[in-house]
Amino acid sequence: MIQKNIEQLVVEKSVDEIFHIPKKQTLDPPTRNSADQVVVSLVQILSAFNGISKILSRCSELAFRMLMRAHGAHITMTPMIHAHLFVYDHTYRTNSLTLCKADRPLIIQFCANKPDTFLTACRLVEGVCDGVDLNLGCPQMVAKKGRYGAYLQDEVDLVCSMVSAVRDFCLLPVSCKIRIRDCRKQTVDYARRLVDAGATMLTVHGRTREMKGADTGLADWSRIRDVVEAVDVPVVANGNIQMPGDVERCIAETKAAAVMSAEGILHNPLLFMNKNEESWLVAKEYLAFARKYQAGTSSIRAHIFRICHHSLLEYSDLRLRVSTEHRLEDYESIVEEIRIRTRLAADTEEAREQMELARDLFERIRCPKFFSSTFEDLERNKEALAAEGEMNYKEKRKEHLQKIADELGLSLKQARKRERRKLNGQRTTISKRAIFPPCSRCSQPASQGCAHLFCKKCCRWTCKQKGWDCKAHRFRFSFLPTENSQTNDVADLFKEI
Repeated sequence: MIQKNIEQLVVEKSVDEIFHIPKKQTLDPPTRNSADQVVVSLVQILSAFNGISKILSRCSELAFRMLMRAHGAHITMTPMIHAHLFVYDHTYRTNSLTLCKADRPLIIQFCANKPDTFLTACRLVEGVCDGVDLNLGCPQMVAKKGRYGAYLQDEVDLVCSMVSAVRDFCLLPVSCKIRIRDCRKQTVDYARRLVDAGATMLTVHGRTREMKGADTGLADWSRIRDVVEAVDVPVVANGNIQMPGDVERCIAETKAAAVMSAEGILHNPLLFMNKNEESWLVAKEYLAFARKYQAGTSSIRAHIFRICHHSLLEYSDLRLRVSTEHRLEDYESIVEEIRIRTRLAADTEEAREQMELARDLFERIRCPKFFSSTFEDLERNKEALAAEGEMNYKEKRKEHLQKIADELGLSLKQARKRERRKLNGQRTTISKRAIFPPCSRCSQPASQGCAHLFCKKCCRWTCKQKGWDCKAHRFRFSFLPTENSQTNDVADLFKEI
């Protein structure tokens, strides 16, 4: 059976040793769980909650999950994984999920729109995690095109059939992450149907599907409390966890079993410990975990950009380097440069005065305006602009293009093309400034993101000879014996003879 094979794989690994779900797996036909097994699944996920639990989500590759475990996260959740690709694309399965024994308790999150596909994906991860989650809260446009995430909330029967399939035929407990609906009754009814279908935990985001981008606004914790009082399974509160103290306030207001944070911890990974440290110090610690757990370049770049965001706004040269570097050592040098520059700037009298003002402001406010505005404020601002006859961006843009067209005697379409060509020319000029490092083995430019600094051809040859892996090129040769090991084996054989 597949579960025994994976459990044997997990047992063979050390605590911090990285492993992946094997590419080639065969599943036995699904068998229906007994009532006792369903109860065991519920008890299993309930036992993970000890007091106020903090759950991590969003951009949470293995290195960042382990960093958060060191700073107060009790349960971690993987980034959203596309169930269809996870089942049918073996390369995607290997690249999308990196695991280690120390990363427990762990919930693996999937997006799906077919019961059979979701069930198969969940069965593939039996034995390597403590639960699976169906993402019903993603509001992005890609989710709308793919028919998953928050855009399945109008197809409740389909969602319930996916949850029931996992409850009946998978040994893992299943949870659901949802957003609040337009009215309170709809939200409560939606949550109850998911629980009746077999969800053993609910994560409720206190924003509607339409509250995103410029209209994000503040999450409504009172709507989360409605769900807590309506269902008899653990409810995790999500939304507005941005600053130290928000976890305790959220628990007090919602009475939830746990709190999940996504956006807040990306900027301050020490949020669960109610601490604030200098950004370079946090970034340096993250890079140590990235080296230990072999994080990819794209993940490192994203986290460094968020952790050191305000420093990079001031030091534009370092910001440009963050967007172009491809090696871990380069990011370590960027963080060290931030440390040197911020230390020099912090020694001035003006900096000390600003720090005191910032501390005072930090104590007096709950959520600053530059994080989010309330939904009511946004609507009020829109009405005020409309009353004043203020034009929106599209109208201003159209008026600007019409002015150019009149001056040059062109049509509006021709003026738009002219502006687009000018913009593309600027982009070409900027792209020409980028200098790619040469390959360590030949004179060709090295591939972007290659940790070994090779072109694709040289990287394949070197990795195969030395038994290395390369995430950028998706080469995996660590399981093959190297030439040196083969030579040593032959020598040992002759010694025995």
